[in-house]
Amino acid sequence: MLERYKKTTQKSAILWDRAVKVFSGGVNHNIRTFGLDRCGAYPPFIVSGDGSCIRDIDGNEFVDWWMTHYAQILGHNNPAVKKALKSQLENGVHFGGLNEPLVILGEKIQSAIPLLKKLRFCSTGSESTMYATRLARLFTKKKVVAKARGGWHGGNDAVGFHISYPYSDSPFYDGVSFDYNDKSSFDQMLDKHKNDLAAVIIEPVLGAGGGIAPETDFLPHIREQTEKHGILLIFDEIITGFRLCFGSAGAEVYGVKPDLMTLGKIAGGGMHLGVYGGREDVMELAKPGAEGGRWVGGGTFSSHPMAMVAGVAAIDELHKRKDNYSKLNQMGDTFRSRLNNLFNEKEFLGIATGTGSIIFVSMLKKMIEAPLTAQKIGEAIDHDLLDKFQSILMEEGVFGYHGLGAISFSHSESDLSKTFDAIEVAVKSLDT
Repeated sequence: MLERYKKTTQKSAILWDRAVKVFSGGVNHNIRTFGLDRCGAYPPFIVSGDGSCIRDIDGNEFVDWWMTHYAQILGHNNPAVKKALKSQLENGVHFGGLNEPLVILGEKIQSAIPLLKKLRFCSTGSESTMYATRLARLFTKKKVVAKARGGWHGGNDAVGFHISYPYSDSPFYDGVSFDYNDKSSFDQMLDKHKNDLAAVIIEPVLGAGGGIAPETDFLPHIREQTEKHGILLIFDEIITGFRLCFGSAGAEVYGVKPDLMTLGKIAGGGMHLGVYGGREDVMELAKPGAEGGRWVGGGTFSSHPMAMVAGVAAIDELHKRKDNYSKLNQMGDTFRSRLNNLFNEKEFLGIATGTGSIIFVSMLKKMIEAPLTAQKIGEAIDHDLLDKFQSILMEEGVFGYHGLGAISFSHSESDLSKTFDAIEVAVKSLDT
């Protein structure tokens, strides 16, 4: 398989040899090797995308499940977004000042998510969680920020810990955390640290931990306890915002309103965007010259005109499709069921997890008993087997990460059939 891959990706191989001489590890985001480096290969270099498909520099075409880290829910090269970008390009790229599209995008996001009484734009998801946690610390005059184990909130020090099992000391420090979907674990953490906690930050759906949905009473319990103890609740909806519904998954799907929220990915229409906002009294500390405030909003490329117009176009297109989210989520639920039925029938150590249009596939060393948790998946996952699984899918024309990825509004039943067939091939190959 490796030799076949090398024969069909010769131009990518040349670029990879050049990249590793320039960039540490050959990439500028660690996961963009897609595990292929551990298989003795290299990632393909992508040159174009349309709808649900992408093409590499060698002309190979893939059904794309990675979809720009889940951002392209409208599909690649969406005509409305492309038109908006071309129009803005005629007037200039960036000016370092205010622009009309930033006001329009802010109004549209605020209309879709009314709990954002005030908000601000930055350039990345990591920036948005950095600023949100900084505001929480300023507002409460406390320093500690707690998070769920297995949650990924970007690469800043405040939240860059306990990301991957076994949740030992991570790159920055050994922070305060609790098990997702485990009220007892949360309460134990709270009992120990409640007097020092500025905020609890959590994804309504645990993203990198397996796309796991919250149990019915988990988020309400966290909301109740944080309110009781004067701790701010931050929802990181950089993945779930505009993914599971038109707006906030936490508020609309799960019925819980946080104090602060972060957004990105989908809201940027494929361009660079971070959003943080929420309660007006907390966001007041971001205002220039605010009493007790600090510098919490900067960045040369914040509210970049190209990102603003792409976001406006994307939100408008999603508003047209707001009644179609249930169908999109059902597609994901049905596909996950089909995959788990396949794994069960073949007695194959694999599992499909996720929520709605988010689908993870994990290869396991042992079966997992319900209820599913990020810790159970982390303990059982077979990373070597998952790398091979991912490689076989790519050879079969399916591109993804975390086993698969997410469905967009541009994915067809034909795309899902091709993906299912590719997974059947992988199961047969890995089960021999």
